Amino acid sequence: MKYRTICVGIFLSITFVISSNAHQDDFPVLKRPYLGQKPPGMTPEVFAPGVVSIEEGKEYKPTISPDATEIFFVRRTPRKRNDCIWTSRLENGKLTVPQIASFTYSCFEGQPCFTPEGERLFFMSCRPLPGENTVNRLPHLWYVDKTYTGWSDPQYFASTINEHHPAQISIANDGTVYFVSNTKRKIFFAEPENGKYGEPQLLPCGVNDLVPVGHPAIAPDESYIVVDRVYRDKDKLKSDMYISFKNPDGTWTSPVSIREALKMTDSDVYAAPRITYDGRYLFFEKYVMETDKSDIYWVDVKIIEDLKPKELKSRGGKK
Repeated sequence: MKYRTICVGIFLSITFVISSNAHQDDFPVLKRPYLGQKPPGMTPEVFAPGVVSIEEGKEYKPTISPDATEIFFVRRTPRKRNDCIWTSRLENGKLTVPQIASFTYSCFEGQPCFTPEGERLFFMSCRPLPGENTVNRLPHLWYVDKTYTGWSDPQYFASTINEHHPAQISIANDGTVYFVSNTKRKIFFAEPENGKYGEPQLLPCGVNDLVPVGHPAIAPDESYIVVDRVYRDKDKLKSDMYISFKNPDGTWTSPVSIREALKMTDSDVYAAPRITYDGRYLFFEKYVMETDKSDIYWVDVKIIEDLKPKELKSRGGKK
């Protein structure tokens, strides 16, 4: 298997810059949650500046393990199409220098997503399907399982979910998978059934009336969903993020923009939301079109509390 081959070569310059400026011994001893980072408040902040979010790269679509000791994210060289999965973790009280994930292949890969128990990691890859030798044009969903020594060899995810070539998946605590379909350009969900997943269903929610709609982030208890909407307006790239809450009867509220809560300006491009498994923080990418750079930001989910309908503020999530 051609794991890492091209990714290592492509990112050699980035790795050199990181290694030259951030030796392992130089990293601080970390005693805070979420990979040692001080949690943000009601204003979005860059996550792990100079370590995960670096000046020389475009970082986006993070996933953090449920125990908040490991992160996988996507990084690429600005103005190039060499997206690759990177990882960092806490070791001996220190944050490790990010490295290319051990299971990467010489093709486009991204959208990593931990499962709720943290023992499996899903990701998208254009690598050849089992029994084939040709890289695919559209990515498929693969996974690796945690082992005593790291992670297993990648396995193709044999599910009808893959017929949609999902652009991003988000998993609720009960295992339900939410994703945006690359073929239908809508949000779908699939529920676990006897160790497998049932047929994906179109999410009966107003977020699917947004055009375009993408990158769902489901709350761990399925009490709400956040999506992005990224589009072009003449020569400018624009975006917004929306939230929809789940009603007690299983229906969803009409989507509401959260750009004001995120303190977005007209020029800000926020995308690819992700909610931590403890339901406390919202992660997303802040993209700058002029430089093709982006950093990973995070913010306390309390920013959306005022957007929740009064009748829902006293209830939890899915029952």
